[in-house]
Amino acid sequence: MENNLSEKEFVDGKENAEDIKRLIFRYLSYWPFFLLSVIILVTSAYLYLRYTPSIYQTSSKIKILKDKGGIDMTGFQGNSPLIDMSKVNLENESEIIKSRRLAKNVILNLGLQTQIFQHGTIRTMEVWREEVPFEILWENDNLDALKTILYEIKFLSSSEFEISNKDAGFEEVENYGNLITHGDVEFRILLKEDIDDSKYIGKTYSFKHYQIDQMISRLTSKINVENIGQSSEILNIFLNGPNQQKNEDIINNLVFQFNNDGIQDNKKLAKRTETFVIERLNSLNEELDTVEKSLVDFKTESGLVTVETSAQEIFGKNTASENLLFEVKQQLLLAEDFQKEIDQMEDYELLPANIGISDRGVNQFTENYNQLILERQQLLISSTEQSIAVREIDKKLDKLRLNIIRTLNGYKRQLDLKLSEIDTRERFTRSRIGQLPSQEKQIREITRQQSVKERLYVFLLQKREEATLSAAVASDIIKVVDYAYTSPAPISPKPKIVFLGSLVLGLIIPFGFIYIKFLLDTKIYTKDEIKLGVGDVPIVAEIPYDKANENKLIGKNESTPVAESFRILRTNLKFLNNKNEKDKSNNESKVIFVTSTTKGEGKTFASVNFSNSLSATGKKVILIGADLRNPQVHNLLNLDKHTRGLSYFLYDSDAKIDDILLKNEKLPAEFDVILSGEIPPNPSELLSNGRFQYLIDKLKKEYDYIVVDTAPTILVTDSLLISETADFTLYMIRSGHTEIQLLDHIRDIYTKEKLKNIGIVFNGLKEDGAYAYNYGYGYGYHEQKKKKSRFKFW
Repeated sequence: MENNLSEKEFVDGKENAEDIKRLIFRYLSYWPFFLLSVIILVTSAYLYLRYTPSIYQTSSKIKILKDKGGIDMTGFQGNSPLIDMSKVNLENESEIIKSRRLAKNVILNLGLQTQIFQHGTIRTMEVWREEVPFEILWENDNLDALKTILYEIKFLSSSEFEISNKDAGFEEVENYGNLITHGDVEFRILLKEDIDDSKYIGKTYSFKHYQIDQMISRLTSKINVENIGQSSEILNIFLNGPNQQKNEDIINNLVFQFNNDGIQDNKKLAKRTETFVIERLNSLNEELDTVEKSLVDFKTESGLVTVETSAQEIFGKNTASENLLFEVKQQLLLAEDFQKEIDQMEDYELLPANIGISDRGVNQFTENYNQLILERQQLLISSTEQSIAVREIDKKLDKLRLNIIRTLNGYKRQLDLKLSEIDTRERFTRSRIGQLPSQEKQIREITRQQSVKERLYVFLLQKREEATLSAAVASDIIKVVDYAYTSPAPISPKPKIVFLGSLVLGLIIPFGFIYIKFLLDTKIYTKDEIKLGVGDVPIVAEIPYDKANENKLIGKNESTPVAESFRILRTNLKFLNNKNEKDKSNNESKVIFVTSTTKGEGKTFASVNFSNSLSATGKKVILIGADLRNPQVHNLLNLDKHTRGLSYFLYDSDAKIDDILLKNEKLPAEFDVILSGEIPPNPSELLSNGRFQYLIDKLKKEYDYIVVDTAPTILVTDSLLISETADFTLYMIRSGHTEIQLLDHIRDIYTKEKLKNIGIVFNGLKEDGAYAYNYGYGYGYHEQKKKKSRFKFW
């Protein structure tokens, strides 16, 4: 069982391989179409690459610096930045780079509103800077109010040029430098210095001026910004365009505008801090004058100059408490000043950052508040205060301001508690130094106030100088890692991909058309289609198509492929004979029907030549034309159509066989014929009246083979009415003519045994094309023919 299964699998695999091979050769038979399609597509790809402008990619890398203009200072309690902007949000920076505001600055700075093109024989290319031999000076003040402006310029000589606008019907010859007026547009054309104007005579250029909003939209859509890594602070800026130098100029200028924009933001913040510090210094100056004056007045009134040494020991113990008291009061003063600044400030202004308050919550909220103020100012450049984004930020600012005030109040309450504790300690100390003059106590209080205000004054003087320096000299917010660089290889179109695509498309297009042709073709072309449709019905012969001998009688000694196919049919008849041996003796005559499904499938041609082939073996053969509705035997044998035939014999009961029997001198002596005769009005009734059975019985005694050319089975029932008289049935199927759906009809006849011992004859197989017939017919049996020059796969 395993051996049988293995053998079956081997056979199935071999058949599948043959099917694939046959399918491949079926398509390869159309190789001229594939070759022509590939040539056309590859040529089109070459022309496309030749005349399509190349697109290049330009990129630049920048690093966003953490400390964007911050100022490191020394405060009372240690080192801290006055303006801390160390948090880098690369997504925000990317959006700023692609903003319309920066794009507008780049466009105005580089003059991108005017594009200039050089016209070639076929291709028009954009030119830039040194590639342009002339300059355009626009004289209009309101140029952006006009629609897109397009003009064409042709150099006529070193002093004249032709300017035109074909859409507006405008055309003039002007001298260089003349004012050109066309409608609302005024401009001048100037030749650049140090150029050889003779090189440009006869050349044509065109220039187009866009509105600023159009160019902003075009530029922002082309700029791409990417972060090169999650933990990186480097941004990669991309721009694609046909002119490499123009791409690089745009990228470099965009980087410059972005850096300058950040510098200006830092300067604004530093200026606001400087203003606050100056205001506070003026206030402290007045307070210091008051304290110092009160100290002088008190010493003058009391006559005191120095503190007695006897009090040093007691006062030394109180040093720690005094230091703590100094720090608490200093923080309280700063908190009160900061709260006063908040109360007096206008809506949505920057707050002074890190002015010495030790509370981390206040500093954090202040930092967040200033960041939102900067974002709000950026949005107000391109939006109004009523926009949704600005109003959302306003809500956040109001909330942060409330949080700052609450935090300050809480911080002040903490400081008040500390002051209360320190006061308790000092009361204890004062009880110990009660013997000291009351004047000394008052001096210390005045001195303490003076010391606090002096230190705060010195601190703010330092802040003022540093804020002034920061506003005057702001550092860059970025570091350029790589300036704009253009890859020498274009990103579009890519020759390798275009040629490969054209090659693949050149193969796919004809393949698709051929596939659709095969899909829509419902004709039968191969044996496999017949086997699939009719099942076990044997195919006893395959007759090739020979246009030169179509519908002709094949000679006895011919060795053409068609003649050989009929000899094979004659040989294969014995297999049908073996199947029928159980019912008939080998010596009895064989009645062979030749029929088909429809007309035109070659049954008459096969009947005549098959009969001729049988007679060539010395057997007596008679051919009966039983297709009474459409007789064709007389045409192949060149006989008179009106000769008495089968219809006469069936109609006249007194007619004799000799009355209809024909012998033709062109046919072998063993080959006799009975034509169909006149076409009767009732062929079915004539065939079923018993005279046909009588005729067959008589002829069996005289002939070895009786070949009957019957009517098609699907059109009429004539063949089925006389089917009982047949021993074998040759059923004709013609390649490229018979419809596939008719195979169901043949299978039905076979399974229901409406015709006896059916064997299929596959007729009309062609020697070339998608369904090439090439089994070696005629090898060694016919004359050598001149080979065709064209190549064939099958």
